[in-house]
Amino acid sequence: MVTGGAALPPNDLPGLAPGWSRLVSAADGDGVQRTWHVLDNAVASPRVTLLCVHGNPTWSYLWRRLLAEAPPGWRVIAPDQLGMGYSDRPEAPRGLEQRVADLGHLTSALGVEGPTVTVAHDWGGPVSLGWALAHRAQLQG
Repeated sequence: MVTGGAALPPNDLPGLAPGWSRLVSAADGDGVQRTWHVLDNAVASPRVTLLCVHGNPTWSYLWRRLLAEAPPGWRVIAPDQLGMGYSDRPEAPRGLEQRVADLGHLTSALGVEGPTVTVAHDWGGPVSLGWALAHRAQLQG
């Protein structure tokens, strides 16, 4: 994991296709520009998008099998939350409200329009539910 700014993970991690990993610039919930590490199979014009939000103490690598097994036409996005994995590390801890807003800014930057299904683990559950409440028109299922 990173200790300062965002970075890409090592290329030799089992089950992680190098083409999925990228860095994305987006504002956080406070309006500060941040760099996020995101796993994204980058399907153009997806039928459905899976938005996968990890919890503590994990990172987006948790979702590598969903990316690998995604049906044709399904986009899978798995960001590292700020302060975790390979994303930027803000100086102060981030609360739930900030993390929900963070995810909203990131999904806007990624062009997520729906239909979207959220998938979550641990702390990612309340974060993804908060995102879902704020983006009801984009939800599927």
